[in-house]
Amino acid sequence: MLKIACILILISVSQSESSSVALTRVQCEKNSKFFDTLNVTSVNGTIYADVHLLQTLKAGFRAHVDVQLRLSNARNFQSLVQADTDYCELLSTLKDSLFRRWIKSVSKNSNFMENCPVPAGHYYLKGWHVDMGLVPSYLLSGDYLLSALVYYGKYRTKKQMFLVRCMVEATMHNK
Repeated sequence: MLKIACILILISVSQSESSSVALTRVQCEKNSKFFDTLNVTSVNGTIYADVHLLQTLKAGFRAHVDVQLRLSNARNFQSLVQADTDYCELLSTLKDSLFRRWIKSVSKNSNFMENCPVPAGHYYLKGWHVDMGLVPSYLLSGDYLLSALVYYGKYRTKKQMFLVRCMVEATMHNK
Protein backbone atom coordinates (compact mmCIF):
# COMPACT_ATOMS: atom_id res chain seq x y z
CA MET A 1 0.00 0.00 0.00
CA LEU A 2 2.69 2.48 0.94
CA LYS A 3 4.69 1.15 -1.98
CA ILE A 4 1.99 2.16 -4.48
CA ALA A 5 1.81 5.64 -2.99
CA CYS A 6 5.59 6.08 -3.21
CA ILE A 7 5.74 4.66 -6.73
CA LEU A 8 2.96 6.91 -7.96
CA ILE A 9 4.58 9.93 -6.36
CA LEU A 10 7.90 9.07 -7.93
CA ILE A 11 6.39 8.58 -11.37
CA SER A 12 5.04 12.10 -11.26
CA VAL A 13 8.39 13.66 -10.36
CA SER A 14 10.63 11.46 -12.45
CA GLN A 15 12.77 12.65 -15.31
CA SER A 16 13.93 11.43 -18.70
CA GLU A 17 17.55 11.57 -19.79
CA SER A 18 16.94 14.80 -21.73
CA SER A 19 14.93 16.47 -18.96
CA SER A 20 15.37 17.98 -15.54
CA VAL A 21 12.91 17.93 -12.67
CA ALA A 22 12.85 20.11 -9.59
CA LEU A 23 10.78 18.74 -6.74
CA THR A 24 9.06 21.68 -5.09
CA ARG A 25 6.84 20.07 -2.44
CA VAL A 26 6.03 16.68 -0.89
CA GLN A 27 3.26 16.47 1.66
CA CYS A 28 1.73 13.30 3.11
CA GLU A 29 -0.83 12.60 5.77
CA LYS A 30 -1.69 9.29 7.42
CA ASN A 31 -4.52 7.62 9.24
CA SER A 32 -3.06 7.26 12.74
CA LYS A 33 -5.18 4.15 13.31
CA PHE A 34 -2.97 2.39 10.74
CA PHE A 35 0.32 4.31 10.86
CA ASP A 36 2.47 5.47 13.74
CA THR A 37 5.06 7.04 11.39
CA LEU A 38 4.89 8.14 7.76
CA ASN A 39 7.77 10.36 6.64
CA VAL A 40 8.57 10.80 2.93
CA THR A 41 11.36 13.19 1.90
CA SER A 42 13.40 14.10 -1.13
CA VAL A 43 17.02 15.24 -0.83
CA ASN A 44 18.85 16.21 -4.03
CA GLY A 45 16.62 14.02 -6.18
CA THR A 46 16.92 11.01 -3.86
CA ILE A 47 13.84 9.69 -2.10
CA TYR A 48 13.68 8.47 1.50
CA ALA A 49 10.70 7.08 3.41
CA ASP A 50 10.29 5.87 6.98
CA VAL A 51 7.04 4.09 7.83
CA HIS A 52 5.71 2.23 10.82
CA LEU A 53 2.52 0.31 10.05
CA LEU A 54 0.51 -0.50 13.18
CA GLN A 55 -1.77 -3.19 11.76
CA THR A 56 -1.85 -5.53 8.79
CA LEU A 57 -3.30 -4.14 5.58
CA LYS A 58 -5.58 -6.83 4.24
CA ALA A 59 -6.46 -7.27 0.59
CA GLY A 60 -9.00 -4.77 -0.70
CA PHE A 61 -7.23 -1.46 -0.22
CA ARG A 62 -7.27 0.79 -3.25
CA ALA A 63 -5.32 3.69 -4.71
CA HIS A 64 -6.73 6.70 -6.52
CA VAL A 65 -4.16 8.77 -8.40
CA ASP A 66 -4.59 12.07 -10.21
CA VAL A 67 -1.67 13.42 -12.27
CA GLN A 68 -2.08 17.03 -13.37
CA LEU A 69 0.01 19.32 -15.57
CA ARG A 70 0.22 23.11 -15.78
CA LEU A 71 2.06 24.36 -18.84
CA SER A 72 4.39 27.35 -18.47
CA ASN A 73 1.86 29.93 -19.73
CA ALA A 74 -1.20 28.48 -17.99
CA ARG A 75 -2.79 29.44 -14.68
CA ASN A 76 -4.52 26.19 -13.80
CA PHE A 77 -3.56 22.54 -13.63
CA GLN A 78 -5.23 20.16 -16.08
CA SER A 79 -5.75 16.51 -15.26
CA LEU A 80 -3.70 14.20 -17.49
CA VAL A 81 -4.50 10.84 -15.92
CA GLN A 82 -6.77 9.58 -13.17
CA ALA A 83 -6.70 5.99 -12.07
CA ASP A 84 -8.38 4.01 -9.31
CA THR A 85 -7.33 0.42 -8.70
CA ASP A 86 -7.26 -2.39 -6.16
CA TYR A 87 -3.57 -2.61 -5.28
CA CYS A 88 -3.43 -6.31 -4.34
CA GLU A 89 -5.40 -7.34 -7.40
CA LEU A 90 -3.14 -5.22 -9.58
CA LEU A 91 0.00 -6.85 -8.16
CA SER A 92 -1.33 -10.36 -8.61
CA THR A 93 -2.31 -9.85 -12.27
CA LEU A 94 0.67 -7.90 -13.61
CA LYS A 95 3.32 -9.39 -15.81
CA ASP A 96 6.13 -7.28 -17.29
CA SER A 97 4.47 -3.86 -17.31
CA LEU A 98 5.82 -0.39 -16.60
CA PHE A 99 4.16 -0.51 -13.19
CA ARG A 100 5.87 -3.82 -12.34
CA ARG A 101 9.25 -2.38 -13.40
CA TRP A 102 8.70 0.62 -11.08
CA ILE A 103 7.93 -1.76 -8.19
CA LYS A 104 11.10 -3.75 -8.89
CA SER A 105 13.17 -0.55 -9.03
CA VAL A 106 11.83 0.70 -5.68
CA SER A 107 12.27 -2.75 -4.13
CA LYS A 108 16.03 -2.61 -4.65
CA ASN A 109 16.31 0.14 -2.02
CA SER A 110 13.44 -0.76 0.30
CA ASN A 111 11.76 -3.47 2.29
CA PHE A 112 8.28 -2.66 0.92
CA MET A 113 6.03 -5.65 0.33
CA GLU A 114 5.44 -6.87 -3.21
CA ASN A 115 2.40 -8.90 -2.23
CA CYS A 116 -0.65 -8.84 0.06
CA PRO A 117 -1.52 -8.77 2.87
CA VAL A 118 1.00 -6.20 4.14
CA PRO A 119 1.96 -7.11 7.72
CA ALA A 120 2.40 -4.54 10.48
CA GLY A 121 5.99 -3.41 10.97
CA HIS A 122 8.69 -0.97 9.98
CA TYR A 123 9.19 -0.16 6.30
CA TYR A 124 11.78 2.05 4.65
CA LEU A 125 12.98 3.42 1.35
CA LYS A 126 16.61 4.55 1.45
CA GLY A 127 18.47 6.51 -1.16
CA TRP A 128 16.29 5.61 -4.14
CA HIS A 129 16.57 7.59 -7.31
CA VAL A 130 14.67 7.32 -10.56
CA ASP A 131 15.88 4.81 -13.13
CA MET A 132 15.75 6.96 -16.27
CA GLY A 133 14.77 3.94 -18.38
CA LEU A 134 11.42 3.84 -16.56
CA VAL A 135 10.31 7.37 -17.45
CA PRO A 136 7.83 7.92 -20.29
CA SER A 137 9.48 10.06 -22.98
CA TYR A 138 6.25 11.91 -23.82
CA LEU A 139 6.12 14.00 -20.61
CA LEU A 140 5.90 17.73 -21.38
CA SER A 141 7.67 20.64 -19.74
CA GLY A 142 5.59 22.27 -17.04
CA ASP A 143 4.50 22.08 -13.43
CA TYR A 144 3.18 18.73 -12.25
CA LEU A 145 0.86 18.00 -9.36
CA LEU A 146 0.23 14.44 -8.29
CA SER A 147 -2.22 13.45 -5.62
CA ALA A 148 -2.39 9.87 -4.42
CA LEU A 149 -5.02 8.53 -2.03
CA VAL A 150 -4.81 5.02 -0.60
CA TYR A 151 -8.02 3.85 1.05
CA TYR A 152 -10.47 1.09 1.89
CA GLY A 153 -14.06 1.16 0.64
CA LYS A 154 -15.61 2.97 -2.27
CA TYR A 155 -14.07 6.21 -3.59
CA ARG A 156 -15.84 9.42 -2.53
CA THR A 157 -18.52 7.74 -0.45
CA LYS A 158 -19.24 7.57 3.27
CA LYS A 159 -17.74 4.07 3.20
CA GLN A 160 -14.33 5.40 2.13
CA MET A 161 -11.67 5.13 4.88
CA PHE A 162 -8.44 6.89 3.99
CA LEU A 163 -5.10 5.28 4.85
CA VAL A 164 -2.56 7.62 3.22
CA ARG A 165 -2.85 10.80 1.18
CA CYS A 166 0.19 12.36 -0.53
CA MET A 167 0.60 15.37 -2.75
CA VAL A 168 3.73 16.07 -4.78
CA GLU A 169 4.58 19.14 -6.83
CA ALA A 170 7.43 19.26 -9.33
CA THR A 171 8.60 21.29 -12.31
CA MET A 172 9.93 19.55 -15.40
CA HIS A 173 11.99 21.17 -18.16
CA ASN A 174 12.65 19.25 -21.37
CA LYS A 175 15.96 20.10 -22.99
